[in-house]
Amino acid sequence: MLVRMMFWNKLNDSYWSKYVPERYYLAAEARPDDLVERGVQPPFWGELVPSAVLDAKVLLEESGSEQDDASEESAWSDTGKESSEDDADNMKVSISAENSFHRRKRSSSSVSVPDQPPVKRSRRDTRHSSRSPLAQKEYSELTADEKTVVEIPRDGVTSWRCHGVRVKHSDPSSTKESQTPGFPAYTPNRHDLDLLKTRFDPDVFHAFLMAELPWQKMYADRVKELYFHRLDDLSETEISFLEEMDNFMNGNSRAFWTALHWVIFLQGDPGSVASKIYTRRRKGQESVSRRMATLVKRYLKKGVRASLLQEPGIWKFPAKVCYWILENPSAFLTHSLPEQLARLDLEEPARVQWAHCISEEACIAHLPADIRGMLIPAGQRDLISDAL
Repeated sequence: MLVRMMFWNKLNDSYWSKYVPERYYLAAEARPDDLVERGVQPPFWGELVPSAVLDAKVLLEESGSEQDDASEESAWSDTGKESSEDDADNMKVSISAENSFHRRKRSSSSVSVPDQPPVKRSRRDTRHSSRSPLAQKEYSELTADEKTVVEIPRDGVTSWRCHGVRVKHSDPSSTKESQTPGFPAYTPNRHDLDLLKTRFDPDVFHAFLMAELPWQKMYADRVKELYFHRLDDLSETEISFLEEMDNFMNGNSRAFWTALHWVIFLQGDPGSVASKIYTRRRKGQESVSRRMATLVKRYLKKGVRASLLQEPGIWKFPAKVCYWILENPSAFLTHSLPEQLARLDLEEPARVQWAHCISEEACIAHLPADIRGMLIPAGQRDLISDAL
């Protein structure tokens, strides 16, 4: 229950949360980040306190002292205002829990420690240096043009904005497995999930999927050549692997595409379009990921060389879903969903299994050096279809 409230930024919507012992907050605070990493959304935490009561509470607070500490403000207002801190620093507990934490922190820091050198750089300075220029701003401070920018993070930057939404590098310590090499490894700041869910129209998105069938296009445009191996050098088992893998890719192309274009939205009521999309993609992601790992493991035991798995024509299922940050529909310049998808796949070709790379170097840049050294020149490569 506490994790659900943290995930949806609803800690201040209920009075009981301020009585929860702080040790439970400390135990729960890492869970929401892990859920975002894995693309899992717990059930939405709806409003428990009647709106009239909340409105009255707000009016009483506004009429009180104006000297309240700014750190007691909620991470989100009802209008979707963002917190200005990073996901790692923005874990807001209820007001009383947060105050008790700060009081204890001040008390412990007041103890003098001799022979300890002074801190040369404050935590706040370090925090700001790890954020891009736009990530240091409140969402309300962004201009219309800034909300359309996709920042490219420089070295040392861990938080930046994509179409106005703060994103961060995937935390390898939050789950047991790191992202598969080459695939996008960033996740939305969970305090910005309110922004993302307002951009999603389930009916429009479903109509787009049915009209475009992008997973079929991804399979049709797949890499069809062997970059690092000759057909004549492959064993019968490796030929069988190519054939079974091609059938697997074709039959599960939708699950591959969905994992590479993961959109944040509310699950909705049972039977709704959003609920059906959510349920289907979750089942597909779990099933295909598991069966893919089983297929690969089975053929490796039979003697298939690991280098064959590095072929661009052999699809990889990402260890972590790859988030698609939809554009802000209220921006001055917006693009249709097909246009947004085309731009995204061009900028990050791993989302279509490197089928539309701008160069051959970009297609294999993420592979180990020994594999890249096996590259067969263009025009001399064998077609995978010749083995099927």
